Amino acid sequence: MIKEIKESLKELGFGESEIKVYVALTQLGEAGAAQIAKKADLPRTTAISVLNKLKEDGYITTHIYRGTTYYWVESPKKITNVLEHRISVANDLGEMLSDLYREEAHFPVAQIFDTKTGIKKAIEKMLTNLDKKSTIYTIDTPAAGNYTRLYTTKSENNIMSIKKNRDVTTHTLIPFGARKDITPEKIKRQPIEIREMPEGLKFEGSLWIAKDLIAHFSGKPPFLITIKHEKIVAGIKGIYNFLWSISKEV
Repeated sequence: MIKEIKESLKELGFGESEIKVYVALTQLGEAGAAQIAKKADLPRTTAISVLNKLKEDGYITTHIYRGTTYYWVESPKKITNVLEHRISVANDLGEMLSDLYREEAHFPVAQIFDTKTGIKKAIEKMLTNLDKKSTIYTIDTPAAGNYTRLYTTKSENNIMSIKKNRDVTTHTLIPFGARKDITPEKIKRQPIEIREMPEGLKFEGSLWIAKDLIAHFSGKPPFLITIKHEKIVAGIKGIYNFLWSISKEV
């Protein structure tokens, strides 16, 4: 079993000395540097250096008693907690780097989200990044139920709260005759202007144009695709403006 443990630690990026020290301390439970060094078959100075690194990385804990530093592993599951935190940090970093990627080269940046949680977080981020008193331009099909499949009442209230705090107005285009599918309560809760597109124009899913971003999402199956690119957004916005001009206010 020790062999398998050492191989797994190596897969996680532990060096040879780190593996020896971590395994030795796990077996000892709690010990001073000298005892750990002896158990790990390493020079004391090397063991102390490794122990300090493992402490910095969050794998072990220390306390001082009568001038002597004692080390211990709180729980074997501690290693899982550390790695889960790193995964969370890596995911956040990946999202931030995606926003930065080729920013100055003006390349389009596209992202895909296929979980309800990911979609809701992306939409909330889109809204919080808007300037105050912004306008969101959308094309929606109320009968499709994209929002109800993704949002609970609580999470929908959160979206409305973000819009209210940023003083966001919504312009929405809907298919001909779809006004009856919108509950009056949703209209009352936000500054929104709705127009019905000419008869015969159909649209599935939900399209948002917000600032320098286009977002298309659906609740069945749940997915969200965002595209960030100034010229692409401007082109779609031009089509939207035309549709708005030929649509009927409701």
